[in-house]
Amino acid sequence: MAQLGSRRLFPHLKAASYLNHAGVSPLSTPVVEAVQKSLAALAGEGVGAVPELLSMRFRLRCKLSWMLGCEAEDVALTTGTSWGVLAIAQNFPWRQGDRIACVEGEFPTNVTPWQATGQEVIFLKPDFSDLEMQLKRGIRLLAFSAVSFQTGWLHPWREIAQLAHQYECEVFVDAIQAVGVLPFSVGELDYVAGGAHKWLMGAEGCGYLYVSPRRQAQLHRRWAGWLSHQQAVDFLFEGPGHLRYDRSLREDPQFLEIGSSSALSQAALEASLNLVQFVGVEGIFAHVTRYLDELEAQLSFPGWFSLRQPGRTSGILSLKPPPGTDLAAWEKALRQRGVQISTPDGLIRLAPHWPNSLEEVPLVVEAFQEVQRSFL
Repeated sequence: MAQLGSRRLFPHLKAASYLNHAGVSPLSTPVVEAVQKSLAALAGEGVGAVPELLSMRFRLRCKLSWMLGCEAEDVALTTGTSWGVLAIAQNFPWRQGDRIACVEGEFPTNVTPWQATGQEVIFLKPDFSDLEMQLKRGIRLLAFSAVSFQTGWLHPWREIAQLAHQYECEVFVDAIQAVGVLPFSVGELDYVAGGAHKWLMGAEGCGYLYVSPRRQAQLHRRWAGWLSHQQAVDFLFEGPGHLRYDRSLREDPQFLEIGSSSALSQAALEASLNLVQFVGVEGIFAHVTRYLDELEAQLSFPGWFSLRQPGRTSGILSLKPPPGTDLAAWEKALRQRGVQISTPDGLIRLAPHWPNSLEEVPLVVEAFQEVQRSFL
């Protein structure tokens, strides 16, 4: 099984140090095997494989609810974070004159769908210093990320939600850079969305959406498909007389699941969640924190500085280089030396996970030093 600091379950991973889990995580052997098992079932049984796939969806919601600290019935399966944001943006009970607050530097996934509503969208400062002032002016919904994809800053979502609710503002959190690497609980948040292919270490094509029980009834049912109904599949398995078009729509967020979805991506996510649960999120966060502490202490070049802040640490270490640094050349040079990083919006981002060994740190530091010397 999984073990902190061990790559045993990633035999095909080429990079000596893979530090891009904030982008796309590589797939472990159990994840690949789960997908292959589902493919084999579909190849051999066709529709006969469907009951097990439906059972898997139920198990997956339960495991996601464990990760989110909520009830399984309050979670809907999605195709990814964007789908979750869109689902709320398009089914929210907007009123004329409503304002939506996003945050400067936010990933577009959590901006574009809100702009598409036609409501006014304003942008808060990255440190939320102007939040209460804007709340006093009136905000219907606040959308932000639990962890910034750029800076790696962990935002105090509990305190932010508490303040927003004092002004009758609902709160939507993109948790894709948090869930799976650090302890997370939905608490008093109204909506939470995320995807499988980063810190949860699944495959693209699957995600989750949490809707607080106190917000479920108010959502419009503009997005509805055949699976949105109560007892939606009975007519396929329960004999004649069950094919009806007047069944009530589901009252929980699963009305948003609509229709067919990627069973293979869901199988991948279930397998990857098994590994994350086995290792334990608190242990993962402690391991990643130690890795980044050691790395940050040794990466010191003239003109470079770390964006990591005490009390706001996550699974990400972002470094800001001097102006004019060719980050594309840096990324390529590091990759040639066996270190896989990413460069979002002018930063170098390092994002290890539980398989990264602390023994990699000297290799990463040496690679950075070599690249630095080559560009002098």
